[in-house]
Amino acid sequence: MQRWIRAFILTILGLLLAGAGTEAAMDYVHASSAGREGVHTGSSVRTSEAVRQTWAAEPELESEPLLSFSVLSDIHITSWDAEAHRRLREALADHAEIRKDSKLLVLNGDLTDGDEADYRSLLAILNHTAHPPVHATMGNHDYYRLWRGPDGKMDTTRLNPAWSSKQAVEQFMRMFHYDKPYHELVSEGYHFLFLSGEAYRDVQPTVGEDAYLSPEQLGWLRERLQAAAAEDPHKPVFVFLHQPLPGTLDGTDRERGIVQHQELRALLDAHPNVILFSGHTHWNLESTQQVKQLRFLAASSASIRQVWNGQNEPESRSLSQSLVVDVYKDHVIINRREHSKRRWIQPSINKGYDVS
Repeated sequence: MQRWIRAFILTILGLLLAGAGTEAAMDYVHASSAGREGVHTGSSVRTSEAVRQTWAAEPELESEPLLSFSVLSDIHITSWDAEAHRRLREALADHAEIRKDSKLLVLNGDLTDGDEADYRSLLAILNHTAHPPVHATMGNHDYYRLWRGPDGKMDTTRLNPAWSSKQAVEQFMRMFHYDKPYHELVSEGYHFLFLSGEAYRDVQPTVGEDAYLSPEQLGWLRERLQAAAAEDPHKPVFVFLHQPLPGTLDGTDRERGIVQHQELRALLDAHPNVILFSGHTHWNLESTQQVKQLRFLAASSASIRQVWNGQNEPESRSLSQSLVVDVYKDHVIINRREHSKRRWIQPSINKGYDVS
């Protein structure tokens, strides 16, 4: 049976099984105002752009994508946590099986607890597991060596005077061979922009667990977004930052998330072709809203190490979730994956672009 026929049949079966609720999930909504934010109704995403949710047993519904990539966050590798090691290996094996020709693997923050031994454990796992080229960002936990006392144990009552944000950033850059904590990749003509928080509480106590973006990083982001738009104003641009923008996805109203969130929001609002990928909250991709159409599209990758529910509490089940992104000429499909059962989280998110 031809592939497109099989995909069509699976989609129709999904519609019949899902019932009346699927009608809303499959709608395209084109509003007159291009800047109107999406409205979440049940399991659907209604937006001013061509965004829909697609129900099917197998998420890839068409010809081979131009490129695919994986987004994992909150892997929380420490030298001593065997469960975190197991879950990362399990997720990497799953991704390698479902997208053998993936172009890149994004590790979007909270890679470690900030110790060099944690990074060494992470690199050892990566060195012994098949995967495409890795691109990483820093999360708040990657500064947590600042909470370790002289005995190596966590002590959140005082900061470690022998460690600093500057040393944490330098360690991250050294481990991944970066010149700065933020960088750009251009693959198959598509721009990937990786952002990182650059300071923790030793620099400014009010930073908390938020991402601090320097004026230099924000200026760099503005320039790279403008350069990408000059090449093709309709082609999607993929931006990665561990912490999400506040008041966007479910779970993002509990903290500021990003110190310079107003400046970042203004930059991204000016480029509606952007997809911003975040993690940090750990909130469940299946039971909470973790994709939302703003002027740009925001999407969370939940967590590899531990998934949380809508009450901001760890799930009782051993869930492990991440994203697989397929890029086509005029649309992008964001597929959500649950690794412990090796199953797709329905539906997939189909984001259209006007490339005419």
